[in-house]
Amino acid sequence: MTDQHSQDIDLQEEAGAKFHRGSALSIFASDRREDFVALILALLIALGVYFFS
Repeated sequence: MTDQHSQDIDLQEEAGAKFHRGSALSIFASDRREDFVALILALLIALGVYFFS
């Protein structure tokens, strides 16, 4: 398997445009950072619902 092919695993084509799944839509540099921020936000929302409802 070549390096080029391994980088194209999540490559999709739609309406003539090629893109990587989610990579163009994310504002984060890594998936790990995105997951960590989502976890913190979920915790803050849960605590807000618990204490203010």
